[in-house]
Amino acid sequence: MYTNRLLQSVQVALENKTQRSAILAMDEVADYCIKNVNEKLFKDWSQEMIRLMVAYHWAKKTLIVSYDEGIHVNGLFMWYNCNEDDGWDFITNWEEDKEDGDAIFLAFISADSMDIVKENMNRFVSMQPDLLSKKLIAFRLKNGIHTKMNYNNRIFKKILKS
Repeated sequence: MYTNRLLQSVQVALENKTQRSAILAMDEVADYCIKNVNEKLFKDWSQEMIRLMVAYHWAKKTLIVSYDEGIHVNGLFMWYNCNEDDGWDFITNWEEDKEDGDAIFLAFISADSMDIVKENMNRFVSMQPDLLSKKLIAFRLKNGIHTKMNYNNRIFKKILKS
């Protein structure tokens, strides 16, 4: 049986409420997800499931959160290190990131403005410098079905240049 130990430790921390300030910060991000991208991406997810996903990304350092004047969440970006042939079940099965994978799954990108998207993309490039040598994939809902999209690295250049 497959076990994701990091996910288990995040679940225990959330249940034990041992890191109150961290939990409050994660709750703010989860609320942002529910308010801004829920219908597109998290339609069938409970609030607790979204909270767990945020905490999991926080723990594995694949989460960028931006704040307006340091107070309210105004943008987020999450990603997974995976292989190009991984599908949506990679996410729903809570599989561990594949640090030596050949792809990056660009997930849950949302921001209040294009300037915030650019800021978060710049932060992502600095946090994940090997992205230029990996395949970039994403999933989008098309007619209610998660459909894989392939991107090339020019998308970053285009966004960062505009």
